[in-house]
Amino acid sequence: MTILAFDTCFGACSVALWSTARRQILAERFEVMAKGHSERIIPMIGEVLAQAGVAVDAVDALAVTIGPGSFTGVRTGIAVARALALANSRPIHVATSLRVMAAALRESEPGDPIAIAVATRDGLVYFEAFEGMDLDGTVAPCLATPAAAIALLGSKRHLLAGTGAPLLTAAAGAIDVQHRCTNAPIEPRATALARIASRLPVAEPPKPLYLREADAKPQAGTALPFAFKRT
Repeated sequence: MTILAFDTCFGACSVALWSTARRQILAERFEVMAKGHSERIIPMIGEVLAQAGVAVDAVDALAVTIGPGSFTGVRTGIAVARALALANSRPIHVATSLRVMAAALRESEPGDPIAIAVATRDGLVYFEAFEGMDLDGTVAPCLATPAAAIALLGSKRHLLAGTGAPLLTAAAGAIDVQHRCTNAPIEPRATALARIASRLPVAEPPKPLYLREADAKPQAGTALPFAFKRT
């Protein structure tokens, strides 16, 4: 079974092809970019498939991040996933962008529970927390102040990661809770998404998780019906 995974939520565009039988990534692309995700994602998918020697209609399943993230980025990834699924009758496995970031971190950090915080321009954070090797969710994805996010963690020590981690560290210091912080840059990576995809729910259809109102909204009631045939 092959799974084509991709992410366009934040500051990168990422694609990977995973073989469940061989338990390895067959090909991948990861490019940091502030904009241009919608123009780059389709060529990147083509490059990954070409490198692996796999035709798009031979892919067994898809996996995509559903947010949070930029409105355009989230919408781009979901639109591409829906188009490929409709064209080839394939299921779509979904995960939050924050869970995928935690999955990438978990590969090198097997110990403490993980809390991912991504800073927004208005001083808030996109926030989600996990524990265990299977990343069981302990705090659901939310948009919060750093102080509120820290309060959601309680007294248990967490590894804090993401662009909002320093904000959480400052908030934690104010209430004397000792969390561990990593300042390593982290983005959702399709390789991490692909590896966990078979354990993720299937969405019919996938819906965006914005966590805040968008500046622009798509028209309602104009989408084509979504369905795929299970094989």
